[in-house]
Amino acid sequence: MDIAKDLALIDALCSRDFPAGHSGYHAAWLGPGDWPDASDCYAYEAAVAERLTDRWGEPSRWGTVTLQERIARGEVIAEPWAMLTALAIDLRTWEIPGSDRRAVLAVADRNGEDQPRLRVFVTDTDPP
Repeated sequence: MDIAKDLALIDALCSRDFPAGHSGYHAAWLGPGDWPDASDCYAYEAAVAERLTDRWGEPSRWGTVTLQERIARGEVIAEPWAMLTALAIDLRTWEIPGSDRRAVLAVADRNGEDQPRLRVFVTDTDPP
């Protein structure tokens, strides 16, 4: 587990262009692919979140239950928010100063059969 490496990856995602004329997002997995214990994933999320908070201030916290209900009623939710709803229950989002982007940190833990994994998204699409 190398937080410095993952923070550099997040910085790269923040500066990478989206396709011309389109809203978009970039996504990456953080941390190792396999955690010795599921609680290690949540501890790593907290450590990454602490460093992002030091950079960008307190994150907004989002629960995805309402978005799931909206999708179930047939509402179309823009990506990456629809995908995040399928992956995670809780999201942390930071507005990236000096840009129209936000970073989203999420533990992909919605499927209780799979081991949780930490994922980051950088998007210029506002949350619904």
